[in-house]
Amino acid sequence: MRIKGVLFDKDGTLIDFFSLWLKAATEVIPKLMKELSIDSMPEMKEYLLNTIGVRDGAVDPNGGLSYKSYGEIAEDIKEALAEKDVYVDVSRTHKLLVKLFEEFATGENVQFQTFTPMKEMLTSLKREGIYVGLATADTLHSARVCLEKLDILEMFDFVGGDDGIMQPKPHPEMFDLFTQRYKLQPEEVAIVGDTPNDMLFAKQCGAIAIGVLSGVSNKEDLMENGDYIISSVDELLSLLHTI
Repeated sequence: MRIKGVLFDKDGTLIDFFSLWLKAATEVIPKLMKELSIDSMPEMKEYLLNTIGVRDGAVDPNGGLSYKSYGEIAEDIKEALAEKDVYVDVSRTHKLLVKLFEEFATGENVQFQTFTPMKEMLTSLKREGIYVGLATADTLHSARVCLEKLDILEMFDFVGGDDGIMQPKPHPEMFDLFTQRYKLQPEEVAIVGDTPNDMLFAKQCGAIAIGVLSGVSNKEDLMENGDYIISSVDELLSLLHTI
């Protein structure tokens, strides 16, 4: 096996996106509207859900909720509201998004659904001498809470996320930190994700792009930059043995 490192996306790849973030969005947007004092404009709810990439109860794989950082989503919301002659401070909106989404995602009752027994898969990767990392658009705190709840945090050699400093995907910063720390060549790393942005991230970094169909995208969404496409991470180890 020539793969020496695997850098996973989180939502839609390791955990079920829809059971967490679709519900989160429908709860967060009304709360955000109240905080921004626009809750007297009920038509804004659907408008803002559409803005972040939720339409008719479905998630757009190219929409902000699928792959953007909260800072980028705040910019999208600011621009969308300005088109309705509503003006908000992007920094405050960003902070509110982080607060509201983190409150939802780190709540005691939140359950994370996975696509394979995670400990078994990660143990198998580690047994092969593979370094395991995470690169997510979610906040670093929220990502760590998720991995802790799944009891797999200690199995990750690297955890990268939105800490207010690190550049979001497809910028190569998280990839570079991972590869430099473990002295990996780009072509020795597989990036595994469920969005076109993850595949673009892999291509721009010179890594192997493995798309999974367990998240927001279909095969056609991932084909442009994906080197391999599998149903879910449950098939990952078998694929890696063929690369």
